[in-house]
Amino acid sequence: MNSEQRSSKGNRKPRKMGAYTPTQKIGTGAMGEIWLCHDPSLDRMVIVKQMIPSLTAYEELNLRFQREAALLAHLRHPNIVHAYSLWQEQTGALSLAMEFVHGKTLREILDIQATPPLFITLHFLHEILQVLAYAHDRKIIHRDLKPSNMMIDKNGHVKLLDFGVARNEHANQDMTQPGSLLGTAAYMSPEQITGQGVTNQSDLFSLGIVAFEMLTGKHPFRGENLELTTQYILNVKIHKNFFKKNTPRKLRTWTCKMLEKRPQKRFKTAQEAADALAIIMQGLPRQLDHHASHWYHSLIDSNFEFLAPTIKTNKKLWILGFLFILSVLLHFLIFFLKA
Repeated sequence: MNSEQRSSKGNRKPRKMGAYTPTQKIGTGAMGEIWLCHDPSLDRMVIVKQMIPSLTAYEELNLRFQREAALLAHLRHPNIVHAYSLWQEQTGALSLAMEFVHGKTLREILDIQATPPLFITLHFLHEILQVLAYAHDRKIIHRDLKPSNMMIDKNGHVKLLDFGVARNEHANQDMTQPGSLLGTAAYMSPEQITGQGVTNQSDLFSLGIVAFEMLTGKHPFRGENLELTTQYILNVKIHKNFFKKNTPRKLRTWTCKMLEKRPQKRFKTAQEAADALAIIMQGLPRQLDHHASHWYHSLIDSNFEFLAPTIKTNKKLWILGFLFILSVLLHFLIFFLKA
């Protein structure tokens, strides 16, 4: 057995994966395994995603894997993981080396703290919307937005992962069969479930589910099984009274709009949704990554002190309001003195 092959007896760590040295397996998916590896040429850590060798017989899966690598290679955004190289092992398995992000997935974060501070929720949602706006402008729909595909790094930023089922509208061939379900069902849009055309607004619906979960601590549509979950997505309408009382009214309205059943009732673009969210974020510091980084480290280390950013009120509006009240009082005072 060569160095690239793992032993058939158990799950032993391979000695080499391409030019990289595996150190730890950190995940297993439907198509393969995720390994943390060391790059000796540049003395850095990388992530290697490797297909299960038995799946290489399926041409569609090979094409999908190669397409994900090609998409990542052409998407240059600070909130998207970078692709380094694609190769084929001697076993026939395709492998993709990617940027290593030191952090935790949003799923892991929510398992620690079901409802993060409001500024964290706003900050992360806004960053994801900026990524979606960038991808959508390039005719790429992610189609699998969920907390486990969002990595929070130690610097307080979000990295969007897994473009394995993304669709490039410029491509000549779509890797999906008509009516097939790709992505995680609990975060799918109604049009994905019914097999209708998937658009940019489909990603917005999925992100709306993530927003609801971060604000309330629970999934808005999750049922006891797949069938119930999909039925809830298709039929349960989210109302403003579903949220906690301390959720800002404008944020409730924003989330409900993201979760509209009909795509045309949602925001037209990710940038429009981001701009609407930015208005809700007025009063927060312009740069929230520093505060988000402190919050992240406080989750990992209970001894790490976290101070939430102060929300500044709009002084101009406060002054105008004060002057208006003062003018009314003076008006009444003059009226009584004349009387």
